[in-house]
Amino acid sequence: MRGFFLPFRFLSVSDRPNTEFWFTQCMILASTVLGVYLASFAGFQIAVDFDRYQSMSDVNNLERSLEAEFSDNLDKVDAWIAAYPEAPMTWHANVLAPREAHKLDDMVWETMRYSQRTFEVNPKIITGVRRFYGDIQSQMTILFMQQNANGYARNAMKKMQEIVSTARADVLPLIQSEINRLDEELADLTH
Repeated sequence: MRGFFLPFRFLSVSDRPNTEFWFTQCMILASTVLGVYLASFAGFQIAVDFDRYQSMSDVNNLERSLEAEFSDNLDKVDAWIAAYPEAPMTWHANVLAPREAHKLDDMVWETMRYSQRTFEVNPKIITGVRRFYGDIQSQMTILFMQQNANGYARNAMKKMQEIVSTARADVLPLIQSEINRLDEELADLTH
């Protein structure tokens, strides 16, 4: 038996194997490896949760800004529709109707093109808002092309009212429900 331990002499004390010492060293090494693994896993989990929280918070803020802008634009179009019968020439006379006077606020919508979080927003919201802006813009173009309050102009105003009604009924509640959902998920992540 002594011949077997001869190559491992450096592991022994007084030419006898010190198994307790080496067992303790192995346990310390195993504990260290396990501790590093568990700490790195916990750190990774925290990093993933933080990234998820940051992403959801960014999308929530983006949707809140979009909702405010969209709601303001709905009110603005409603005001235009209500004021049109009293002063149609503010839309039709080039001197009285600069296009800038009838422009929707689209700073948030335009800025979303450059946001890395835009495509994390519900696609139905993006589609609904995009259609609203596009449809209103096409009706405004029809209005500006008319020289007076004719049938085309009245029809364009009627279509604008339908577009606003559809947006209020479908798109705005969708944005608000998404904001509420994200608020709940963010609250769950922080608890």
